[in-house]
Amino acid sequence: MSSVTEIVYAADSDRPSFEEARQMVDVVCSGDSLTGWNNFGPSSTWPYRTYPDFLQELVRPLGFRIANGGIAGEISDNGPQQVQDYLQLFPNARYFVIGFGTNDLGTWPDLEATSRRIIQNMDEMVRSVQSQGKQPLLFNVPFANESMFSYQIARELHEKRDYHNERLKEFCDHSQLPLADICSKLRNEHFGDELHPNDEGAKMIAAEVHRTFLAIHETKYAVGIIGVSRAWLHRPDRNNRGLR
Repeated sequence: MSSVTEIVYAADSDRPSFEEARQMVDVVCSGDSLTGWNNFGPSSTWPYRTYPDFLQELVRPLGFRIANGGIAGEISDNGPQQVQDYLQLFPNARYFVIGFGTNDLGTWPDLEATSRRIIQNMDEMVRSVQSQGKQPLLFNVPFANESMFSYQIARELHEKRDYHNERLKEFCDHSQLPLADICSKLRNEHFGDELHPNDEGAKMIAAEVHRTFLAIHETKYAVGIIGVSRAWLHRPDRNNRGLR
């Protein structure tokens, strides 16, 4: 675990301290502007704080360090390369939190084809992460701030997310992947504009991601303890002493 537990931003990659910091990252958050605005410059210039800021506070007791790699405006087609880049940039990270789809659903009118493409891209990202022996964690697409749209448009946005999130859950269930359900947690009052969470919304996303993350981490820890115990039970020197 990292001894320093301050969040690392991909936007700060030109700073002298970044080289050391990137080696100490435990959890990488990859995605669009729900995750970060690293293409906007330093985090102090971002229009909203995002969930990795608050997730860092939640995982601090574990000594874990978060990297925020979110890119505003990103679509899932760019996700596989983003994840590949971060696998290299943060080589010691053990967990990848991945969230894409909001911009896809707002760009292409064919809902079925768009949802299918998002999930195919997510699958590619997951495989890249798993191929490096790391653990992926996905989250779904939140509802929009429906109070800022007409009734008809708000209904269409809601239905798109219902459709896609159901299929994303089916994919995660089939692939035995952890999925944080942030969509069910956010309400209109948790947004700063049409699509982007305010501080309270970002805290709620962080809490749900943290809850899902803890379930994974604790399971991995328990499995590790069981593995060590079994190995100890079957040590030849132990058995030679007549211990059973």
